[in-house]
Amino acid sequence: MQTTRCSSHRPALGELAPLSHQSKPGLTLKISDWKFWSYTDGSCHTQEGKTVIGAGVYHPSLGNSHLVEPNGAGINNTIGRAELAAIAAAITHDHTQIATDSLTSLHQIRKQLLYPEKHRHHVQGDLKI
Repeated sequence: MQTTRCSSHRPALGELAPLSHQSKPGLTLKISDWKFWSYTDGSCHTQEGKTVIGAGVYHPSLGNSHLVEPNGAGINNTIGRAELAAIAAAITHDHTQIATDSLTSLHQIRKQLLYPEKHRHHVQGDLKI
């Protein structure tokens, strides 16, 4: 797994971007310190007949984002691998509060922690932190 810092097209640190919840007065933030969390995501698409995966980590208070190369090939070139690679990259960069939209990744991490013997021959077993 490789990570690359990318230039941000987001507001500079200290500047506020318009938040979508401001247009609906009844909505409130569920996490007041959301800027101190790291947000991860993976993606998968087909380009010229080939499956391409990628991932990223974004940390609002630091104003940085990292592109992650999941290095998948063949059977392990999947969205699941991309999602897990993003989470692994966040951990590698010492982020401790991590948000993901991948319930499957959370289940896989839990399974690895509770039953490591079940992952001895897992298809994504080469994905290391």
